[in-house]
Amino acid sequence: MGLSLYLLGICATAVIFQGMSSQASKIEPSFLVLGGTIGLLVGSSPILLNLLLQTSYYPISPLIILPFAFLLSIVGIRIACEFPRRKSSSHQRVLLSRISTLIGWLVALLALTVIWINNSSFPGINAASVVREQWANQEFNGYKGVVETIKTCQPIIKQVGRVKYVAPTSGKNYVISDHGSSGHRGEFTLEVVGEQGIGVTNFNFHIDTVVSSGQLTYQGKTQEIVCRV
Repeated sequence: MGLSLYLLGICATAVIFQGMSSQASKIEPSFLVLGGTIGLLVGSSPILLNLLLQTSYYPISPLIILPFAFLLSIVGIRIACEFPRRKSSSHQRVLLSRISTLIGWLVALLALTVIWINNSSFPGINAASVVREQWANQEFNGYKGVVETIKTCQPIIKQVGRVKYVAPTSGKNYVISDHGSSGHRGEFTLEVVGEQGIGVTNFNFHIDTVVSSGQLTYQGKTQEIVCRV
């Protein structure tokens, strides 16, 4: 998300500078995006390496890595400004200029697409149910309690049979923590995989991460359900 917004900002700023420029040479958006991205990726390489190795130990604090990555990105942008697009009547140069501008806009479009996907629904919907359940166990405190509640929820068992997996699916899945008297609240949209079929449940919760009343959609029909806890 952050990288997408950052690239979109670089491209948009370059286009604005392009329109305001009265000089013989103009800033090329695709060069700025490329220079900024390379600098950012090089600077944040320790974080990227940790993600690839799936470790939680950082040899350098992220509070140092991120500002350094931002600084290298600015350096990359500054270097990219040394290779501006020059006005020319040459057909090849005009074509190259248009292609490079198109690349810049495609990167911006990709950034918007990533943002839209990550905000429209659960982003890992194509992963297997068991993988999504494992992810939720790590992501949400008390999620195992949610799973146990659903596995013993009679209205759900009557529809899908004995429950094997309970995994986040397309829809709202979030927990807002509050260390004060309000506890925490959230909402889950969960795919329930049973021996007889697959249903989708939606629950809101407050104080405890335990679901009780909500909705179950099974074979195209949605009904209100109450799980006894």
